[in-house]
Amino acid sequence: MKTLTSVMFGLLMLAMVATAEAAGDYRGDERCPPPADWSNYSEPYDPLEHPRDYPTFEKADRPGWSCSYQREDGVIVQYGDSRSPQQQWLDMWGGGNGQDN
Repeated sequence: MKTLTSVMFGLLMLAMVATAEAAGDYRGDERCPPPADWSNYSEPYDPLEHPRDYPTFEKADRPGWSCSYQREDGVIVQYGDSRSPQQQWLDMWGGGNGQDN
């Protein structure tokens, strides 16, 4: 029973780390370098930091930078979020009916 609890705790921690990286880790790595020119991308954005503030800043309607790949050991590495800040906010706080607005 103790082993099962340890395994479940480990999986939970791994899932939390993966979610944190997917949500806004813009550092990239050697296989996913961030763009040198951000003019086609929105700035990094975390909708959790803005629960009542719909994003209207410059480039809030542009997609964010993202990159993913599968490592040799099978783990999928994800950086960034390709949704625009406006779409991220709507997905988190919009409370819609599940359809695109």
